[in-house]
Amino acid sequence: MEWFSEGDSVVKPENFAPKDLGFVKFVIIVFVRRVYEWMKAAILDRIIVEKEENIIGAKRFFATKEGLAVFHSYFGAPATVALAEALIAAGIKNMLIFGEAGSISSEVDIGQIVVPTFAIREEGTSYHYLPQNVEAKPSRKLLKNIRELLREIGVPFKEGGVWTTDAPFRETMTKVLTYSKAGILTVEMECSALFCLSTYRRTNCAALLIITDTLWEGKWKPAFSEQKVIDMEKRMSEILATTWKKLASNVFL
Repeated sequence: MEWFSEGDSVVKPENFAPKDLGFVKFVIIVFVRRVYEWMKAAILDRIIVEKEENIIGAKRFFATKEGLAVFHSYFGAPATVALAEALIAAGIKNMLIFGEAGSISSEVDIGQIVVPTFAIREEGTSYHYLPQNVEAKPSRKLLKNIRELLREIGVPFKEGGVWTTDAPFRETMTKVLTYSKAGILTVEMECSALFCLSTYRRTNCAALLIITDTLWEGKWKPAFSEQKVIDMEKRMSEILATTWKKLASNVFL
């Protein structure tokens, strides 16, 4: 039996949709507490709603009077897609993933920015939304706006494919080398599923990733606490929180 099938689900995302967020126009989904706090601090005087409680797929969120909401999601495709489904059911149709990723290519190093243009679907969630022969891609308009914003603020970036996996402890060297030789830049845990959900639900979703570790040299080199990672992550957190309207330009559905 194929996982993907047409028809309505028995359990509806509407049953889990957060209430009173009809004013929200754009959502940024983050996975790291420090990123959430940096974003909140950058626009503290504009926040009108904040909840420190579990929401389906997330730990907490805040929203501003202008219509930005930032959700601190749990890691992984199932949790993040559950969150996104609930947000879409609440009427929110424009989302950016701002996450961390491991480099599997010598082309990208610690602290650099990667903008995914497609994702390898090595997770299970996306196959409930699109058939296996459909490529996972971000929304074109939102992708274009990300490129333009990064160029405008002078932040160098690489763009290309990412490998999304459900099994971080099965990122074998064989897979790392195979995907790297095929031109894939990073490995992470959410993008392909969110892209497929977005296509299925006809909403906008794209991603911006920061390299926090490397795998391509034959061993894992974590650098989550290195200053260049922290500096870039903080800088991008503040930029995204304060200039999100540029990302949302001409993409509202």
